[in-house]
Amino acid sequence: MTPYVTRPSLLFITVLVIATCGLIYELIVGTLASYLLGDSITQFSTVIGVYMFALGIGAWLSRFIERDWPAGSIEVELAVAFCGGICARSLRHLRRGLWLPVALYGTVLVIGTLVGLEIPLLLRIMKGQLQFKDLVSRS
Repeated sequence: MTPYVTRPSLLFITVLVIATCGLIYELIVGTLASYLLGDSITQFSTVIGVYMFALGIGAWLSRFIERDWPAGSIEVELAVAFCGGICARSLRHLRRGLWLPVALYGTVLVIGTLVGLEIPLLLRIMKGQLQFKDLVSRS
């Protein structure tokens, strides 16, 4: 077993931080969408809806990751950090037009999909160490 798997509390803290960052990125993009496209209620509702849809896509895509779950989890977390880190700065430079909503909601779709990949990977990593009821209640 890798050291990454033998420390479940560190793994849970890492996923908690990355998932929280994913939610913060979602709120940043929602705020940016309301500033650039107007109608904040519509923009926040649409951003949250796309994010929730993307979480489901990520959970579905996790079935295709069959081996080396700890490494896959780390790659997903790094991808969330990278995409979220550049989203606001890069989207801010877009002007009004056709590509602005596509880029905004595409960014939310990518970040939500990556965050949606995390929980199933975490469950697979921890499956051998905890009972199912404890595993699900902690994740």
